[in-house]
Amino acid sequence: MSCLAIHLMFAVVFLTSSATLSEKPVTKFAAMTVAQIDVFLSEVSKNSKNQVARMLKVSEKFLGAAFSNSPLGEGPGSQPDPDPLIRFDSVDCTTLIEQTLALSQSVNLKEAMELLRRIRYIDGEIGYVTRKHFMMAQWIPLNQQLGLLEDITREIGGNKVKLVKKRLNTVVWKKRNKKKAWPLLKPDQIPQGQFHLPIILIDEAPKYVNQIPAGTILNVVRRDYRSMPVRITHQGLVIVKNKRRYLRHAARAGYRRVVDELLLTFLRRNKAYSKWPVDGINLQRVTMIGGKQK
Repeated sequence: MSCLAIHLMFAVVFLTSSATLSEKPVTKFAAMTVAQIDVFLSEVSKNSKNQVARMLKVSEKFLGAAFSNSPLGEGPGSQPDPDPLIRFDSVDCTTLIEQTLALSQSVNLKEAMELLRRIRYIDGEIGYVTRKHFMMAQWIPLNQQLGLLEDITREIGGNKVKLVKKRLNTVVWKKRNKKKAWPLLKPDQIPQGQFHLPIILIDEAPKYVNQIPAGTILNVVRRDYRSMPVRITHQGLVIVKNKRRYLRHAARAGYRRVVDELLLTFLRRNKAYSKWPVDGINLQRVTMIGGKQK
């Protein structure tokens, strides 16, 4: 039996067990069996007019899911992170996005798990070291290369966009703030180099809220500190309801679950952070892998 088949079998057990715990109507992924998820994904694929509509329908099924740090891993028995390859009862900001991307471009759970493997891992090779741990250095550029993401920050912000950078090397990694929960990687296992990303400054971002298309992935970019090997600390999916922009995200601060938060409220709250200030936001359009409809 292949590794994918084994993990899919685990997902069947996991999801079925979750479903038996609730007598409420089946409305969320965490309360659905694999068969129910397959039917839902097939219907979404057939009836949704484009990728944005599919992402909105899929991500809605995560609303209310609990927030937890790094809920996905490399599967049972894998070290150092034996968490499941896919799960729906608990997410963090990135696993919410990753699973939404995989599910919204698939017609069943098996296909979604295969795509999730490509989204989360370098060359699709499942392993802790090959996981795309670093947003600026790995997750964004490698998923752009995969044909999944397209940076639209300049398209929205025009001449107000600023190019920021982050240098990552063994020296930076060794001097990182040890009080933070960083990936369990050796210095020679991290990406090396100087990485760049366009941002709209946080002071300017509220002016552009109504120009951000639904389905855009919004990344929060913090001030560059030597003690911090990363600059992106959060991400979410921009949605439109009643002509107003919201950020659908797994929120740790205040909510501890997946919520739809008014985008203006989110931006103002982030602007107020002082301990590790937010410099701005980066925007990524989602495209269909394989050159299908956007």
